[in-house]
Amino acid sequence: MKISVIGPGAVGTMLGGLFQVKGHEVTLRGRKRAADQGRIVRIVLPRQWIAAEGIQRQAAEDPIGDHDIVLVTLARHHLHAVRRPDFARLIGAGEEPVAFFNCDPAEPERLAVPADRTRLCLTLMTAVKLQDADVELASEMPTIIHEKSPLLSRLFKDLAGFGFRALAVDDVRPHLNSFLISQLLFLPVAMCNTTLECFLSAPEGRDLAQRMLSEGFLTMERAGLPLAALPVMDPGELMQRLEKKPGSFASAPSTPNRGYNTILQSCLRGRPIEAAHLNRKIVDIASSAGLHLTWNWRILQKAGRVPGVGFYRSPAELLQSLS
Repeated sequence: MKISVIGPGAVGTMLGGLFQVKGHEVTLRGRKRAADQGRIVRIVLPRQWIAAEGIQRQAAEDPIGDHDIVLVTLARHHLHAVRRPDFARLIGAGEEPVAFFNCDPAEPERLAVPADRTRLCLTLMTAVKLQDADVELASEMPTIIHEKSPLLSRLFKDLAGFGFRALAVDDVRPHLNSFLISQLLFLPVAMCNTTLECFLSAPEGRDLAQRMLSEGFLTMERAGLPLAALPVMDPGELMQRLEKKPGSFASAPSTPNRGYNTILQSCLRGRPIEAAHLNRKIVDIASSAGLHLTWNWRILQKAGRVPGVGFYRSPAELLQSLS
């Protein structure tokens, strides 16, 4: 299968590399073309590492070649910044499916992608891009939830040998809504230069997480947006555990693991442009539904602190600054 990947960040590079290893022809389309077309993509999985050779690279302005499917793995804020005519050139004028990963469900319609070409997907995993051609999977149980489609089922079946599982559902939107709630914690965790596990090991981190997640659930309820339980990284399960067994988080190791979320990855590279996007989205949804959020709004006000002053030393210091 000929696959075009738009947005070769950590997830796009990893998926493209794995599909290339399985015999597909993959082209990574980013902001600029790589000088070395034959550069090997190295993928570090929990129990093995893989080298993918022969991946082609194109700049966004290059004309798209023949392809059987387009995978759009742009981060939410990058996709939201793309204009409709530019996106039309990126995906081409054919009838091939366009699979959007982890996007705002409203984006395909805004970008005028025909409904019969649109496929919504959700990746539940943490991938860290070490450098341009190196990416590491930091999740033990990477999961892809996708809209029911024979083509996607065949494609994602190829990832089973790498430890991935794929779940086909009638409607991915409720799962995307749940994922947005879980992502609300990306920003405060990143502002403390840590991972979620370490963040929740502090009582102040658990307190802040409960407040922000509660606002997310209330917003979705008030806005009439349905939720679906996620097989991993489920915010509802996390909330229940925070309420009933808060002490179970205290035994987490004090040293962060490799599971750096995307906002922290951006901050460490000096590109924290994604930092406020997810929390701003929930604030905007709440505002449209007549709700005023407190904690997610306060986090937004602190989002620019890290580039200018530096990371917070602990969840306690962050919570104190918000109170």
